[in-house]
Amino acid sequence: MQKVQLRQTWWRFKDTIKVYLYFKCPCCSGSQYRTSQFDISVNNPHGAKCIFCKSAMKAQAC
Repeated sequence: MQKVQLRQTWWRFKDTIKVYLYFKCPCCSGSQYRTSQFDISVNNPHGAKCIFCKSAMKAQAC
């Protein structure tokens, strides 16, 4: 019986990948928000709510 060796390859990046999220309110166009673990939902996965009108923020990657 021949033994087969598996080689594990670890991927390493030379540069760090950074993703910045920009939150914008769809109702009042505000950009100030608060996050809460109680506000997390399917439509709001970050739990961010506008501090002015309390609506869920929309996230955009910049």
